[in-house]
Amino acid sequence: MRAKPAVAVLLGVIGMTTSVSADAQTTLRGRVIDQNQRPVSFAQVELVGGDRRVVADERGDFSIGAPAPGRYELRVRRIGYEPAHVAVRVPFDEPSLTVTLVALPRLLDSVRIRERGPIVRYTGVVLDDFDQPVVNARVIAAGASDLGVRTDSSGHFRLAKAQKGTMVLRVRKPGYAPYFGSLTLRSEREDTLRMRRLAQGLPEAVVMAESGFGRDTFAYAEMDSRMRWNRVTGAFASREDLDRWADLDLCRALMRTPAGAKMEMRERDCGGAACVLEDGLRPLIRPLDAYRAAEVEAVEIHRRDQTGTLGSRIGLMCGRGVTSSRFTGGIVVWMRRPR
Repeated sequence: MRAKPAVAVLLGVIGMTTSVSADAQTTLRGRVIDQNQRPVSFAQVELVGGDRRVVADERGDFSIGAPAPGRYELRVRRIGYEPAHVAVRVPFDEPSLTVTLVALPRLLDSVRIRERGPIVRYTGVVLDDFDQPVVNARVIAAGASDLGVRTDSSGHFRLAKAQKGTMVLRVRKPGYAPYFGSLTLRSEREDTLRMRRLAQGLPEAVVMAESGFGRDTFAYAEMDSRMRWNRVTGAFASREDLDRWADLDLCRALMRTPAGAKMEMRERDCGGAACVLEDGLRPLIRPLDAYRAAEVEAVEIHRRDQTGTLGSRIGLMCGRGVTSSRFTGGIVVWMRRPR
């Protein structure tokens, strides 16, 4: 009679061991490196067919699980590199996998430098919901020459190398909901930006995620890369561009903006399915007239081409068969956040 508890414990241990072993067989760990054996930080890793997506860490390491046994495709991508596709089988044959991404040559650099717009100064002050200055908040303008600045003791900041045109700002500080907004910079100006304090007593992990330091950080880093690489061949529309046409759908509003004029948008572009990357994260096949201009913060438009540049890689995220729009290379729609 006394042996039964021991048997029960033994069976429990065996069950736990089996569970851990099964979990190990359906979880793939790996590292993303470049052609020079250097780690590629924050690459996006997707298990196609399994609806699983993760982001590699700063060392290029990742861990991704499969929902069930079977054959899958592992898709790995990062701005500035050719995407990689690897066939895998679950249970995984190897406990660890190394994926190599080949860096793309910066062919657009000389063009981008020659056509860079005039540099102007942009200043602002960051206040909380009680009109108190938010001190030491990090301010980043996507695509700008400044690598980012911090607010001073009065909440003020200055971007000395801002470029005329569309500017997308992101402001973060632990304990505050992040600020995300866009504007059209035509001359020197100063704005007041507001950040909402988070509730007290939240777990640290929740605070960091709610403050904009979560898993979606890579989406904003890629937007910054796109605005640096593709400012010449792409087009960007700000909230201020769209607000003039807030009563229209997004497609017809874009037609009336400088970005739409640059990309020669026409009525025929409105009804067809387009590859839309919503908030830099979710690839959707959706017509542009399904959005209202009043609900959109900013828009990026990238054409498809065959050179392996940015527009083609965004289009790959939606898969094949999206041919009814000239902009199947990719349209990134950033939705408005509460302010």
